[in-house]
Amino acid sequence: MRIELGFDEKGMELVEELKLLTGIKTYKELFNNTNTLLDWAVIQTIQGRLVTSLNEQEKNYKQLVMPSLQHAGRLSEDEKLQVLSKRHVANPFTSKRKEFETAKVGS
Repeated sequence: MRIELGFDEKGMELVEELKLLTGIKTYKELFNNTNTLLDWAVIQTIQGRLVTSLNEQEKNYKQLVMPSLQHAGRLSEDEKLQVLSKRHVANPFTSKRKEFETAKVGS
């Protein structure tokens, strides 16, 4: 498949700078890396996790907030389960239920 993207001057400068900073040589490689990162962030969000940057020395973090991640977080449980099963990712909803049921039985 061929995809054509249009960037303004600032956008193109950013693309070239990212290639330079990361050692990425081609636009295809850059696009594949961005897809991998966004896919990972979406899966984390669907699993109920925060996507963050941690400063271990200062013991603080900054959360990545993007409309696309917020949208993914609002999907129905069924939609989230479809995505997770498609990618063969553990279902956090099932494991939480099992933990609750185990705790309840053991009480």
